[in-house]
Amino acid sequence: MTANSGILRTYTKQRLAVLEAADIARRYSVKANLLKRSVDHLLARIENGVIERILISRLKTAFRHADSTTAAELHIAQMRGGYESGALETLPSFTPRGIGAFSRPQPPRHGNAPDRSGHPSGNRPVVLYVAGGGFIMPPSRKQKTMIQRLAEAIDCEIMLVTHRLAPENPFPSAPEDFVARYTGLLEDGYDARDIFFAADTAGASIVLGAVQMLQHDDVELPAGMVLFAPWCDLSLSGWSYITRSMTSQSPFRMETAAFCARLYLQDEPVTTPLASPIFADQSGWPPILIHTSENDIHFDDAIRMAENGRKQGCDVRLNYWDSPRHHLERLSAEVHAQSAGEVNAFINRCWKPRRD
Repeated sequence: MTANSGILRTYTKQRLAVLEAADIARRYSVKANLLKRSVDHLLARIENGVIERILISRLKTAFRHADSTTAAELHIAQMRGGYESGALETLPSFTPRGIGAFSRPQPPRHGNAPDRSGHPSGNRPVVLYVAGGGFIMPPSRKQKTMIQRLAEAIDCEIMLVTHRLAPENPFPSAPEDFVARYTGLLEDGYDARDIFFAADTAGASIVLGAVQMLQHDDVELPAGMVLFAPWCDLSLSGWSYITRSMTSQSPFRMETAAFCARLYLQDEPVTTPLASPIFADQSGWPPILIHTSENDIHFDDAIRMAENGRKQGCDVRLNYWDSPRHHLERLSAEVHAQSAGEVNAFINRCWKPRRD
């Protein structure tokens, strides 16, 4: 196993080296002395182990309710309520300020955006954000906290886009809801050039599926997209799904990913490009910024998206950290500041303010 792990690491480094030589990928290292880094990695492994046990326990509980529709529906409702309120958080967090500013669940046609006459507030772009929840959970308090911190750091309004949840509303309900929200903004006077898409984990699948739908219908695409730890391969074909699942490098395992993917896709093939955008043609897509960590279970998805973008003429930038934590922006102030700075620079590069 050790020898095989070494071979896989070498293979991954070779792929990253090609992207780095083409100025597509860049590695960031968290500055700390050896003792601090060792302690941080130890704490991360403990956190990952705790989260992993909790998630597996909840997965087993879900299976125990699978034989009864009524019990299953009640269990899902209780889980979602606890997840959204913070009662079922796997690790503690604080309640973010200004939660009311984020949008609540809406029907597929979202037409309640304020009249802006096409101009974002503060002469800055608007960001439509989809928080990951494995396609089955609403945004958690911790995710809302991270999104709020990002909004403050980049000085942009972030609209948290909710979507119908699986398994009651399977694929392609979620990307359809995002398309409806985006086209609703365009109808209300927003300019596509003043809008960015952003997402984390499973939200990336939803956003990139929506991009393909918009492209098919010849709808003008946004100025750019930002993806955090993107889950872009529901077939789980990347080696990082195996290697991170067999260690405590990530709190997530293939079992939980496969469970969520099956509830979302149901009878759809796992390689459907609208759900697994690593199989999509990225030609004509707006610029993409990807942020992830080397220890993330979706790390290979991020690499694959960057490689595909390079081949298909899409402007893709991959920034990756040696952080030991999944979705690194949530738990590290230093890394969050680095990441937010890169997001801000990306927006400034891609956004072309109009002159009145």
